[in-house]
Amino acid sequence: MISPNSFQISKNWWIQFPYPLRLITKIRFYAAFGAGGVIYLTSLIFNDIGLSATDIGLGFTISAIIGTLTRLFTGNYLNKIGKIQVPLIASSILSIAASIFLIFSRDTLFYIIGQSFVGASAGIYWPAAEFGVPYFCNTIDTRKAYALVRSSEALGIFLGVFFGGCMTNFLYSKSIFVNDIFCMFVIIYLISRNNSSIKINLENFDKLVDPIKKGQFKWNRNSGILILSILLITTSLALIQVTLPLDLVKGGVYRDPLSNEITSLIISIQLILLLFLQWPVGSWISNKGRLFGLKFSLINFSFASLLLFISSYLNIPPFYLISFSLILISLGTASFLPTSTDVVFRIAPSNKKGFALALLSQCFAMGYFLGPFISGRILDVFGYASIIWLSISFCCFIIFGILFNKLF
Repeated sequence: MISPNSFQISKNWWIQFPYPLRLITKIRFYAAFGAGGVIYLTSLIFNDIGLSATDIGLGFTISAIIGTLTRLFTGNYLNKIGKIQVPLIASSILSIAASIFLIFSRDTLFYIIGQSFVGASAGIYWPAAEFGVPYFCNTIDTRKAYALVRSSEALGIFLGVFFGGCMTNFLYSKSIFVNDIFCMFVIIYLISRNNSSIKINLENFDKLVDPIKKGQFKWNRNSGILILSILLITTSLALIQVTLPLDLVKGGVYRDPLSNEITSLIISIQLILLLFLQWPVGSWISNKGRLFGLKFSLINFSFASLLLFISSYLNIPPFYLISFSLILISLGTASFLPTSTDVVFRIAPSNKKGFALALLSQCFAMGYFLGPFISGRILDVFGYASIIWLSISFCCFIIFGILFNKLF
C-alpha cells in the first residue's frame, strides 16, 4: 500500500526545481508522450500495412534530411532571437499535420509526406527544447536539469509506447497518431498560458549564465571527437528504434521470428528500464567528470550490440539475451542523453549556443540519414541484421578504447 507521505515527498521533490524548469519539463513530457508511440511503433504499423523495410527506412531518411534544414534555421533563429515559444508552437502544428497524413496513409506517398512533416517538426522542436533548459535551471546543475527533463521524456515515451501499443492492438491500428495530436494541443496550451513567464526568463538570461561561460568565443579543441562520439551513439539509438523491431519480427540467422506482441513487450522492457534509470543514472553522472557519461555510454552500447549480434546465431529462445542487451542499452542511453547536451552546450562559443544545440539535434538526425535505410536494405536482402550490430559494437569499442584514451 502506498503511504500518503510518499505523495507529499514526491510533491516536495518536484517543487524544489524552479518553476520555469518544471514548465519545460512538462512540455517535454507531453512531446515525448505523443512521439513515443510514433517513434517506436510506426515501423511495425506500416510493416503490417505492407510497406517494405526499404520504404520504411526511406521515410525515416527523408524525414532526417528535411529535419536538417529546419534545424539549421532554428539554430540561427535561437542565436539571433533567443525565444523558444514560436519554434515550439510551430513544431507542434507540424507534428499535428504529420499525424493526420500518417493516419490516412495507405501507401508509400502519404507515408513519406507524413514522415517529412515529422522531420520538419523534430528539426524545429529539439534545438528550442534543449536551448531553454540551462537558462531555466537557475542554481541547479545543468546536467541534473537535463537529467530531469530526460527523465520526464523517458516517462512520456514509455507511456506513449505502452498506451499506444494497447490502443493499436485493441482499439485502432493508428491510435498513436491520434494521441500525438492530443499531446501537441496540450503543448500549445501550456506555452500560450505561460508565454510571459517564458519570455521573462529568457530576457533575464544574463543573470543565469555563469556556468555557461559567457566569454567563450572559440570551439573547444576536442569538439570534433566529441561530435563523432555523439554521432555514433545517436546512430545506434536510431537503429534500435527503427531496425531492431523489424529485426526481431523477421528473425535472425538461426533465431526464430518473434511476434509483434513479443517485440512490443521487449521494447517496453527497455523503455521501463530507461524510465527508472534515467534520473538516478543522470544524477550519478552529474557528480562525475564531464566526459564520463559519454565513455560509459559507449562501452554499454558496444556490449549491447555484441549481444544482439550473438542472439541472431542462437537457435534458442532469445528473450533473455535480448532483454539483457536492452539493460545495457538503457544504461547507455540514460548516461548519454543528459551528458551529451551539457557537453555540447559547454564546448560551443557563447554566441553559438543555439547553433550548437541544432548541431546536437542534427547528430540524432544524421543517425537516420543512412542507418535505417541501409539496415532496411540489409534486412530486405539477407533477412537479418546481425552484421549491423557487429559493426556498431566494433565502432563503439574502437572510439572508447582509442580515441578517448588518446585525447582525454
